[in-house]
Amino acid sequence: MTLKQQQTQMLSTIFSLDALQKTSNEGDSNNLSAGMKIYQHSLLANASRALAITFATVHSFVGETDFTLLVKTYLKKHLKAQYDWGELGQEFADFIRQQSLKNSGVLAAIADLDFACHHTERAEDVEKDLTTLSLLNDFDAYQLTINFSAGFKVLKLNYPVDLVVEDIKQANEINSKLTTHDIEQQLNNTENGEYYYLIWRPNFQAQYQQITQHEFQWLTLWQSLPSLAARSQPSIGSALDKVTNETFSIIDWLPKAIEQQLVSSISTLTSD
Repeated sequence: MTLKQQQTQMLSTIFSLDALQKTSNEGDSNNLSAGMKIYQHSLLANASRALAITFATVHSFVGETDFTLLVKTYLKKHLKAQYDWGELGQEFADFIRQQSLKNSGVLAAIADLDFACHHTERAEDVEKDLTTLSLLNDFDAYQLTINFSAGFKVLKLNYPVDLVVEDIKQANEINSKLTTHDIEQQLNNTENGEYYYLIWRPNFQAQYQQITQHEFQWLTLWQSLPSLAARSQPSIGSALDKVTNETFSIIDWLPKAIEQQLVSSISTLTSD
């Protein structure tokens, strides 16, 4: 049995204690259950703290008690397989989406955004060199590629989560005693649709903003590529060939991306 399998089996035992306690009448079994219960409480507390940091917006909207219950149910289904607490929560948004909770759809979308921001902030730094922009004058667009800032991501969500979060923040500023019921009422007014988001990390803090579908299509071409060698990245020219809509203009996009600290450098494509 591998170490990961042993860990999974141990966690499965810990989170089956509720059933164990219902059938346990012997003293030794009760002692075992009590000992494991201590570890269960510790694991749940650590997981709740870790996920409350990762999913800070969701946590603030549903409240401490409901969030802890949600985490407990989540751990029963998705046992912790990571050694880094910061990596916990990969399936949390999908898990929320499947729950019979009020506003589970919009809460799941908010969880998607929370997790993207969390990972963007944990991404390894990328060296910035804007002097490389001069390469745009010296090389053909098919010989150049764009290097983006650390951990940038794009997301397509079914709810306008940026507007939801901002509305609730403003409501909270007006009424500092805003309850979870009040927040539920705010969430109820959210309409389903298609919304596109950019998440990036200027000055080491994740930010997000809603973007157009065409900018989303453009950035999607680069999103999964930061770890690839330069020769594996698309050229600026080939990427532009794939974004055929006339409403997207790299001439308009590039200065804005530089100002936002989204672009770290330009480099030439290498060949074997």
